[in-house]
Amino acid sequence: MNGKIRIKIIYQDGSLVYNKGPMNSIAALADLTESAVEKYHTFFMFYYEIRYFWCKIRRLFITKEKFIMFSRKDIVVLGMMIFALFLGAGNIIFPPMEGYTAGQHWATAALGFVVTGVLMPFITLVIVSVLGRGEELTRDLPKWAEILFLATLYLVIGSTFAMPRITNVAYEMALVPLEIVSDTPANHLIFAVVFNIIAMLFMLKPNTIISSVGKFMTPALLVLLVVVTVTVFMSPLSDIAAPSKSYADSSALTTGLISGYQTMDVLAAIAFGGIVARALSAKNVTEPQKIMRYTISAGCISVVLLAALYFSLFYLGATSDQVAQGASNGGQIFSRYVNVLFGKEGSWIMSGIIFLASLTTLVGVTSACAYYFAKFSNRLPYAFWVVVFTIMTTIISENGLTKLLQVTIPALLLIYPVAIMLVVLQFVRAKLPRVKLTYNATIAVTVCFSLCDSLNNVGLLSDSVKQFLGNFPLYDNGLAWLIPALGVMFLTMLVGKRAK
Repeated sequence: MNGKIRIKIIYQDGSLVYNKGPMNSIAALADLTESAVEKYHTFFMFYYEIRYFWCKIRRLFITKEKFIMFSRKDIVVLGMMIFALFLGAGNIIFPPMEGYTAGQHWATAALGFVVTGVLMPFITLVIVSVLGRGEELTRDLPKWAEILFLATLYLVIGSTFAMPRITNVAYEMALVPLEIVSDTPANHLIFAVVFNIIAMLFMLKPNTIISSVGKFMTPALLVLLVVVTVTVFMSPLSDIAAPSKSYADSSALTTGLISGYQTMDVLAAIAFGGIVARALSAKNVTEPQKIMRYTISAGCISVVLLAALYFSLFYLGATSDQVAQGASNGGQIFSRYVNVLFGKEGSWIMSGIIFLASLTTLVGVTSACAYYFAKFSNRLPYAFWVVVFTIMTTIISENGLTKLLQVTIPALLLIYPVAIMLVVLQFVRAKLPRVKLTYNATIAVTVCFSLCDSLNNVGLLSDSVKQFLGNFPLYDNGLAWLIPALGVMFLTMLVGKRAK
């Protein structure tokens, strides 16, 4: 060929790597002697091998960098977000009264309270965040049971119980202590209407105000509570009295466990887990193992803060005999204590923070409830449910905080055990030979026993049923469902293995 050759330099996969001519040409022409072919071929092959290797390394580096963007600062921020989600104004109304009635057993009672009010919500939050949303907990139940449970859950943490309670907390802890208006039914109604209308406007037209409030409200509330805690431990108002009511007759630990139900945080964690999952997804954290790791790390911040808060409020209640006389709920004890410690200025600061905390809680939870129910029908959109739940919250809140707290406990005794067993079942789900059998049987037994506990709490359980249930362990502590539920779970696991 007159000493001239045609060169085509390619990879083993057939892709062209050297192309000196126009784009899309299939070969490169070069006037080369046979002696120079080997030299140029080696050079180009070495150059493009290095370039190919560098691109592979760069892609690997970028891919890893994409998932290593979650720094320690992000963990702290996420931990504070989780703390903010769980820290509503309602979380500070139960411990003072429980501490007051626990008396000398306040520390043991607080430990039980932390187990059901902090640790169990934390475990639930981790599981739901890995699953991506709370609805995944009920995916193995029949469709009607799934809808019934979730609808009941959102109503309990929403406009049926929790949000009317939040409205009354804002009234009794933010407005009444200021003494600018008298505590009358008419003023209570006016406050409830105005407060819920303000919240409804935020829900119907979301903007950055609520998120801005959350950025400074939670740290401000935390700082104030730290100041109150330090002052209480340095100069308590009263000596610690003897235990009374249920703490005098029963174990302080188990009574504290039951009292921890009142925070509703296990139920709230089922809804909040999806929020944490979305926050992690925004940082490109989508792998289940990494979601679990970061949620546990951030959640530990919330666990420590909430546990310290509850122990402090229990001690506050235990040393509140001077101001607790005649108080019907923990919110009144806390407000009176703060008023004595800091005077009128402290009451104004507390009122502003409690009002903002209650408002953001009301907006966040009611919005979540409205979004859930809006999924069932296009004809009943989100705005419709916002209005409905606002009206419900306003009407139900007229029963007053003390009455709502009395009604809340039976409702929680009914739904809390189901939520707890759903979390337990999720733990062992991978080892269940027949998933639906275990889920259906365990939840059915749990509902039967928890319903009896709920009816017994309001005095509607017949004596014959009481006598029968009295044979079960932990019945006197409101936990008659626990042993039967766990027993049925393990029994169905054995049956499933033998059936295989």
